[in-house]
Amino acid sequence: MDINKIIEHAQSLEHQLYIKYKLVEQPNKEDIVKWYRLTNLYIAKGLPPEDASRKAAWETFEIDINILRKSQTDTIEALLLKAQKSVEENEKNGG
Repeated sequence: MDINKIIEHAQSLEHQLYIKYKLVEQPNKEDIVKWYRLTNLYIAKGLPPEDASRKAAWETFEIDINILRKSQTDTIEALLLKAQKSVEENEKNGG
């Protein structure tokens, strides 16, 4: 596999969410949109971004708390920015 593709995949929003929340499988676009919207809803209700995103993840994705992944992910603010761009692009393309 091409090293550039490996790096690109590791930096993708899907992979970052997969690592951060101990997901059983990589999330799809629809689940990312749901997670993003729920996260923003919980932030608007007063939850701190980390708590809001974790609550939204539990409601959106299949999580296995026993999974241990030794990897760093972006901050929640960076992940939300990536998600916002993805959602906006998806909506612009009629999805």
